[in-house]
Amino acid sequence: MPTAPTLELRRYSRLKNLRERAERQGAGLQFWARTASLAVISCFFSLISRWDASLLFVLAGLVLFQLVGLIQFLFARRRTAPWWIGYLVGTLDIILLTVLLVTPNPFSLEVAPAAMQLREGSFKFLLIFVCLGALTLSTRLALYLGALAALTWAIGVGWVIFHPGTVIPATNLYSLPMRERLNLYLNPNFVDTFAQATNVLVVLIIGAIMALVVYRSRHLSEDYVKAERARANLARHFSPNVVDQLATDDEPFGPVRRQDIAVLFADIVGFTHYSEDHPAEAVFELLRQFHRRMEQVVFDHHGTVDNYIGDCIMATFGVPQTSHDDATRAIQCAEAMVAALEAWNVQRVSRGYPPLDVRIGAQYGAVVIGAVGSERNLSFAVVGDTVNVASRLQSLCRELQANICFGSRLIEAAKAESPTTQLNARDHGPVSIRGRDEPVHVWVEHRAEDQGAIAVSA
Repeated sequence: MPTAPTLELRRYSRLKNLRERAERQGAGLQFWARTASLAVISCFFSLISRWDASLLFVLAGLVLFQLVGLIQFLFARRRTAPWWIGYLVGTLDIILLTVLLVTPNPFSLEVAPAAMQLREGSFKFLLIFVCLGALTLSTRLALYLGALAALTWAIGVGWVIFHPGTVIPATNLYSLPMRERLNLYLNPNFVDTFAQATNVLVVLIIGAIMALVVYRSRHLSEDYVKAERARANLARHFSPNVVDQLATDDEPFGPVRRQDIAVLFADIVGFTHYSEDHPAEAVFELLRQFHRRMEQVVFDHHGTVDNYIGDCIMATFGVPQTSHDDATRAIQCAEAMVAALEAWNVQRVSRGYPPLDVRIGAQYGAVVIGAVGSERNLSFAVVGDTVNVASRLQSLCRELQANICFGSRLIEAAKAESPTTQLNARDHGPVSIRGRDEPVHVWVEHRAEDQGAIAVSA
């Protein structure tokens, strides 16, 4: 049996695989977001700029960015894509964009001082690529792109500052009189170092925020997966309305306690012989179809599937919370099971398969319910004399040649719930059952037709 560390390693491995797949899918989403962004920027510059060699240079740069993104997209589609491809493409994006933003356009007819490149507001385009990195759902990549954008822009600003003729304030710019500040702003060679430092700080903050958003999204997705897995596990045993309740309660089953519920057992007659005479695949297919149909009937009557024991299904009514009509619903469920099986038999016979026969036992009374097992394998258990009696009543059906055997306590509880309840079962009287000193008062119910399904062994 796997140890706790091994189970934890398996869980970590599954989550790691899910994260890697999400990052690959995010790279694809990043490509399409990148494509849309570059298309919008291209249209914008095409509309506001004069069509000349300078504009064509800008558009060629945007096409280059798209080609770089396409390379990443093609790698991301491969399951074995290297982890570093996102970092490489992000590095190329940031460095290439910074160079284009800081250096003058070589095809521009008007040559402006290098300092003017920093005053065009083009720094904001760096933020687009920082935000695109978050779509990969990689926290490290988001942090890396934010830090790289801040570093490259700082280097670009430094290159402009050391460019011949560049003017920077000798003291705190905002301590100067307004006239001197205006004179500096009007100087095309002036570089506002405070504003550029603010840009670097802003891109660092945005990169950190993007990383936090990705981190939060990853944890939310993990919580969602865990919740859905827990809900799926509950859905195997409880009706949908009960699953919603259990999934939202901190302690859905509560402490171990004793309460009155209805317990039902149903199994296929002659299944042992059938399993011996048929291939394993056919046996399991029959079980799956039988369980699926009987389970649905239980859920339709707001019952709980407690357990599957081979061809036998155990259901309870009143778990986790008792209701005003638990006994009535158990009786109705048993009759509906027989009806569902007869409808299925019509299909089976039409396809050349033998019909099935089912035997059902049900009783009402006190049981002890609670969670059992360990933290790694916790399950819900229902134990007590009522469970044993219901199981024995199911076995008693063959001896009494009945489809359903109800314990008298179940009948009495149903009558108490609704005095006008119409019962199809008849009083058979006390019957001795194995493992119990006192006899059990039994009510039996037969099919509506005297000749119906036969055992699968036939």
